[in-house]
Amino acid sequence: MKKMLFIISHPPYANTHNTELLEAAMVGAVFDGDVSLLFRGDGVWSLLPDQHGEKVGYKTFSKMLSALPTYEVDQLFACAGSVADRNLSMATDPAIEMLSLEQQATLIAAQDVVIGAQG
Repeated sequence: MKKMLFIISHPPYANTHNTELLEAAMVGAVFDGDVSLLFRGDGVWSLLPDQHGEKVGYKTFSKMLSALPTYEVDQLFACAGSVADRNLSMATDPAIEMLSLEQQATLIAAQDVVIGAQG
């Protein structure tokens, strides 16, 4: 089983990049991949609840995230620094593990495949 990490670093509705990465993660999980997601940079905005993407012509990202358990994707990580820099609180979602930069480097090094880029 391949370990796959998808890194989401763009704001959720700036383009279709995050949606495409999330859909690819779901496909990877369907084909028995060990899939995890890391949100960092402006990608942490994707973790906020009660989004309404349809109002700007996109799929609602928070609804897509809620489907992840169906695909057995339960390894969700966020950059602690990115969350703090944006004054967000992920305390309401215990499924999201906060990682330091060092912990992120360890996570990335442990993967067979890393998809997504800072940009």
